[in-house]
Amino acid sequence: MTDHTLAQPSQTAAVPDARLEWAYLHVGFVLIGISMTMLGPVLPYFTHRWNLTDGQVGLFFFTQYFGSFLGTLVTSWLLPRLGFSKVISAGYFCFALGLASLGLGPWFFSAVFVAIYGTGYGLVNPSINLRATHLPSSNVAGAVSLLNFSWGIGAVSSPFLVAFFLGHLSLRWLSGSLAVCFLTLALAHFVQNAGPIDSPETRPKRSLAVWRVTLQPAPWISLALLFFLYVGIEISVGGLVALDETRMVGFNAASMAAAPAFFYGFLLLGRFLVPIALKYFSQRSLSVGGLVLTTAGVALVAFAQTPMVLHAGALLAGFGCAPQYPIYITWLAAIFKDDATWLAAVFFGAAGIGSSLIPWLVGVVASEAHSLRFGFLLPLGSALLMIPFALRACPKVGSAQIASDQAGSLE
Repeated sequence: MTDHTLAQPSQTAAVPDARLEWAYLHVGFVLIGISMTMLGPVLPYFTHRWNLTDGQVGLFFFTQYFGSFLGTLVTSWLLPRLGFSKVISAGYFCFALGLASLGLGPWFFSAVFVAIYGTGYGLVNPSINLRATHLPSSNVAGAVSLLNFSWGIGAVSSPFLVAFFLGHLSLRWLSGSLAVCFLTLALAHFVQNAGPIDSPETRPKRSLAVWRVTLQPAPWISLALLFFLYVGIEISVGGLVALDETRMVGFNAASMAAAPAFFYGFLLLGRFLVPIALKYFSQRSLSVGGLVLTTAGVALVAFAQTPMVLHAGALLAGFGCAPQYPIYITWLAAIFKDDATWLAAVFFGAAGIGSSLIPWLVGVVASEAHSLRFGFLLPLGSALLMIPFALRACPKVGSAQIASDQAGSLE
C-alpha cells in the first residue's frame, strides 16, 4: 500500500467552501466534546439528587452510547442517500432535543433524553470523521487528529463549565445554551449545498456476500475490536473518575472538576502533539506506545487511594488515549479507501457497542463489589488486550512511504 493510497480519501472531494466547512466541523466537535463528556462531572450531582447506585450511574452511560450505536447503524444507510451535511444536521438536531430536556423529571426520564442526544452522536461522529477524510488536506492523519483535538477542547472545558453552572446558575442553563448552539449548527449544515453521495440509479445494492468479500482480505476484526475496546475505555475512565474522587479522603467540592480535567486535558495535549509525533514515529508505534501508557494510567486509577495518585493515573491514561481514535479512523480510510463510507457502520457500530457496554459493566461490577476500583479493572484489561490487535490492524506500509506521510503531517 503506497503513501498515495493513504492520502487518497482527502483528495476525493475538494469543495470550494472547504475552509468554512472545516470551521463548522471544528466548532461542532468542540460542542460535541462538551456534551458527550459532561455526563461524568454531572453524575455526582445526579447521584446526590436522585440517590443513584453505581449500577444506575452506569445505566446513564449505557443509554447514551446505546443511542449512539443505534445512530451509527443507520448512518451508512443515510449517508449515500442524504449526503454528509443532511446527516450531520439531523444529528445536531438530536443533540438539541436531548440537551434541552436534560435534568427534567425523575432520573430515568433524563436517561431517555441522554439516549436521544447519544443517537445524535451516532449520526454525527462517523459522518464528521469520514467527511474530514474527503476534504482537502495535506495529511489525513494530521487533519483528523486536529479535528479530534477540537473535540478535546470541548472535553477538557466540560468539567469546568459544569462546575461553574452548577455553582452559579443551574444545569438547565448549561444544557439549554448547548441546545441553542446545536440547533444553530443544524440549520447551518442543513442549508449547505451537498447532495447525496450516490444517486438512486447508481446506488449499488450490497448483499451480505459483498460485505464479506470486501472485509475478508483485511484485518477488519482486529480493527473493529480496537474501536469497541478503545471507546469503552475512554468513556469509562473519563466518565467515572470524578465520581471515584468524590469518595476519597481529602476530596472537596472545589476540586470536583480536577480528575476529568486531568484526563481530558492530557487527551487534548496528546491530540495536539500527534501531528508532530507523526514526523518521527510510525502510526503503529504511536498507537502501541499510547496503549502502554493507557494501561499504566488505568492501573493507577484502579488502585489509587488518594486524589493525587488518581490525578496522575488520569493524566497518563488521557495522554495514552490521545492518538488512538484518530489513527484508527486513518487506518479505516487507508485499508478500505472509497468503501470506508459504507463499511463505517461495522466499525463505528463496534465503537457504539463498546461505549455503551463497557461503562455499564464497570458500574455493575462496582455495585456488586461495593467498590468502583474493582470496576476499573475492566478497562485495565481492555487496554492490555488492545496491544496485539493494534499490531495486527495497522496497514502495512513501506518505511519510505511512512516517512513521506509523516513529513507532510504539519503542512
